[in-house]
Amino acid sequence: MRDALAFLPIRALRALLRGLPPELAVRTGARLGRMAARLGGRVTATARINLELAFPELSDAQRGDLLANAYANLGRCVAELALLQGRHREALLDHSRVDGAEHLHSAAAASPTGGVILLSAHFGAWDLGAAALAHAGFRISVVYRGFASARLTAMISDVRLRGRLDIDEIRMGGMAGLAVQRALRAGRIVVVLLDQNARRDEGVFVPFFSRLACTRTGPALIAMRGGFPVVPAFVCREGAAPNNVVRVQPALDLRAEGNDREAALRENVELMTQAIERVIREPCARTSS
Repeated sequence: MRDALAFLPIRALRALLRGLPPELAVRTGARLGRMAARLGGRVTATARINLELAFPELSDAQRGDLLANAYANLGRCVAELALLQGRHREALLDHSRVDGAEHLHSAAAASPTGGVILLSAHFGAWDLGAAALAHAGFRISVVYRGFASARLTAMISDVRLRGRLDIDEIRMGGMAGLAVQRALRAGRIVVVLLDQNARRDEGVFVPFFSRLACTRTGPALIAMRGGFPVVPAFVCREGAAPNNVVRVQPALDLRAEGNDREAALRENVELMTQAIERVIREPCARTSS
């Protein structure tokens, strides 16, 4: 009952946004995001601390602008998730594109099975990005953690799976590693978001914005053992309109396992986190993070 009551405002917001024309929905989402940033709270306070740690070279005013822009973009992403569940879904996908698709094709050709690990982060409208990749013809499997609210998890799954797109889901935990390997052996593109904290028994500590962060080792280990390429890709917004581009980068040059698996594993995990840090520091992150 508590979960159902807590979900009511989300349902109301989704109904409001998905009924609006796309540009108006995205502008409304941005305004709501900026309002949330001004209201503050525990999450906003944590965000300010993280921005100070990540960008010590910026002034307080600059970090404040970055925070407001991040919340505005979060609001836009919420609006786009709502639009993906309504009658504007195809129009929204038609306004999204994939740049660097040749890197995915090259990686698939170099893979023993055609399977590729697509490395990304909770950056930009990533659920829209996964749909855009599938809309472009790629066979996508998304690894996800889920939410405490079962209703919210089901809603996001509906966003991913709605429509005639080749997307499936792999929930973290349990036998997820085997499911990832099955998807790779089937020649699918497996999307992994690597910017969340991992338990000590599931990760290693590597530098991330000059701090040691416990980062999941599973994707790097699967890539090393199976010879699967790891291709970074991130979603950036073009302006304030509902126009997004998935920017695919060349495959990472992973270190072979050799005689020291632990050293190779740590080096490859660090290589993957460096790819995430680089894109966060790029100008597009000012409006896509």
